[in-house]
Amino acid sequence: MSVQGAIFFVLSGLFLFITILWINDEFNPEWTKYQKKYYEEQALKTEKEYEASTTVKEKELLGKRLAFFKNPAYKVKQILLKGNSVWVEKGNGDKVDRCMTCHIDEEELRASHPAEFPFDVYGCSVCHEGNGRVLDEELVHEGMYYGRRDMQRRLVSAKTLFEFWDELTELTPEESDPNQRTVMGNFKKYNITGDKAIYVGSQKCIKCHAGLTYPHVERWRRIKFKSFDLVKKAPDYIAGNKEYRKTCLKCHTTGYDEATGEYSEEGVTCEACHGPGEVYSYFMEIGKASEGQKIAKVGTYGTPYNVCGPCHDSRGHNMRVEFFQARAASDEWFFPQHTTPYKTNLSDKIKSASNLLPRIY
Repeated sequence: MSVQGAIFFVLSGLFLFITILWINDEFNPEWTKYQKKYYEEQALKTEKEYEASTTVKEKELLGKRLAFFKNPAYKVKQILLKGNSVWVEKGNGDKVDRCMTCHIDEEELRASHPAEFPFDVYGCSVCHEGNGRVLDEELVHEGMYYGRRDMQRRLVSAKTLFEFWDELTELTPEESDPNQRTVMGNFKKYNITGDKAIYVGSQKCIKCHAGLTYPHVERWRRIKFKSFDLVKKAPDYIAGNKEYRKTCLKCHTTGYDEATGEYSEEGVTCEACHGPGEVYSYFMEIGKASEGQKIAKVGTYGTPYNVCGPCHDSRGHNMRVEFFQARAASDEWFFPQHTTPYKTNLSDKIKSASNLLPRIY
C-alpha cells in the first residue's frame, strides 16, 4: 500500500469513528441514562400502587401513568428564562436552563430546596452558577457551586449579593402579565442560596450601634421600637378580626411573614428598614464592616430597593378611618403618643395613650 493510500485509510477510519460517535451522541445522548433510571424507578413504584389499588377509577389512572413510565419519550427539558426581553411581548431572552433534563425528579428537587424558591421560574444557575444551557455533564458543572455551604462561600463582598439580586430582578415575570405569577418580589429578603435571610434581632445590632450611632438608636428605641405597644392598645386592633390585625402587623412588626402570620420582633426595629441581618451582620463580624454597611443601607433613602413605600402609604390607614367613622369616635388615635407634643389642636400639650382611647359602645 502506498503512503497516500495509508493516509487515506487512516483518515477514512478516523472520519468513520467520529461519525459513529456523533450518531451515538445524537440518538443516544448521555443525559438519557438519567431519564431512563428515573422512569424505571417510577414504573416500579406505580406498579406497586396499581397492585394495591382497590377502586376501578384509581386503577384506571394508575394504569395510564404506568403505561407512560414504561414507554416514555426521552427529551430535553428546559426552562426559558426571561433574559432581557419581556413576557408581556410574548418573548424571552437568550437564557435557557436545561438542568432538569438530567435532574428530572421534581419532587426530589423540591425536597432539597427552600420551599419558597421557585426554581421552575428562575432555573438552577441563578444560585448554583455553572452552564445551565449545556447538556454535556462535565461542561455544565464547570464553575458550579453545589450545596448551601458551597454557595455561601461566594459571599466575599456585597457586590456578589447585589449581582444575585439584579439577576433575580431580570428573570422575574412582570406583575402586569396575568399569565405569570408574582414571586420573589422583595429580593432583599433572600440570601445568595435562595433561602430567606434570617432576622438576627435588634439586640445584636444594638450591641455595637448603641455606641456608634447613639442618638439614632435611642430615638428609634424610644419611638419606633415601641409602636406596636400603642397598636395593641388601639380599640380597632382589639375589636378587629384576624384579617384586620394582619394589616397592622405588616407595618408595626419586624420580619412579618404573611404566609405564617409570624414575625421576628414587635415594633419597627432595625431590620424592618435595613432588612434581615444575616448577611450584613456576618460581614461586620468578620471585619468587613464596609461591605455589611453597603447591604444594610440598601432600601433606605437614595437606593433603588425602596422599603419605605409599602408602609408609608397614605392609604395605609383607610380601614381605621372606616372603623372610627362607623362608630362616630374621636380621631385622636391617628396621632400616636410620641407625636402629641407637635399637635396644635390639642387642649393639653401631652396626653397619655390611655386618655386618647375612644369608647366603644
